[in-house]
Amino acid sequence: TFMFTYFCTITIIAQQCSTPIGGPNMNLKDEYIIKNTFEDGAVVYFKCNVGYQPAGGSGKITCTAGLWSPVLLECEKKSCGAPTEVEFGQYGDTTAEFGDTVKYECKKGYNLVGNSVLRCEDQGWAGREPTCEVIRCVTPDGVVNGTFTPLEEIYEYNSVVKYDCNKDVVRNGSSELVCSEDGKFHPDPPTCVCKWVECRDPVITHAVYERGSRPPHRYKASVTYSCEKGYNLQGSSTITCTIDSQWSPALPSCISKSSIGNPSICFVYKMKFRFVYSLLIQNDNKVCLSLSITTCSK
Repeated sequence: TFMFTYFCTITIIAQQCSTPIGGPNMNLKDEYIIKNTFEDGAVVYFKCNVGYQPAGGSGKITCTAGLWSPVLLECEKKSCGAPTEVEFGQYGDTTAEFGDTVKYECKKGYNLVGNSVLRCEDQGWAGREPTCEVIRCVTPDGVVNGTFTPLEEIYEYNSVVKYDCNKDVVRNGSSELVCSEDGKFHPDPPTCVCKWVECRDPVITHAVYERGSRPPHRYKASVTYSCEKGYNLQGSSTITCTIDSQWSPALPSCISKSSIGNPSICFVYKMKFRFVYSLLIQNDNKVCLSLSITTCSK
């Protein structure tokens, strides 16, 4: 009796895995990107893309018998947080997430210095926030035969300078200039004109001098009047001498109270009578009607 024994070797070749695919907003770590196949039992890691951060789960997966284990990693957008506040400035609405931008603006009277727009990037807000500097005006022009105050080297937004002309010189234009948004004073400076200005002494019947200038009445001189008893004043009680040597507003007048509010009184130098005749015909009878109307005329 013969006994034969056979030995057999069985070789099992493990199945490889192809390049795994991750979830949204993630990629394989750099050391795995160049490989196309992975041996059984290989372990690889996913990472969140630039601008995203892990929100849960692990980026580790394993190749088993040609299949990858599930990718549990979740990635969410990074937040840069609220933008930095800027003194005398403000910025528009933003969610402050990766890829968002924020735009700064300065309040009225201020200029923006720096970048007006910042972008939320992987490491936070890119760039430096701007600053808001107050608008400044250079010293305004002087005037011949006049001065202005206050005298400064630099004037800030909304600063006011006031011009005055020398004695016996007339100012033509605004007395006050304002430092405006364009960095200039407005309106233009006045001029101080050597002009003889004199208004005639007012002649107002039944008027009474109350206070103010006495002759000669120079530029900007003012006089105030009232009326004698029994008279009412019509117009402005105070008048001022203008650069054109005229009183403004026009001279008032004093009207007798007896002639105000009584329509039955008519002051005329002629009186006429007007007669109106009408004919009515009824039942072949003619009737003549007459009506006399008194009218006032010059």
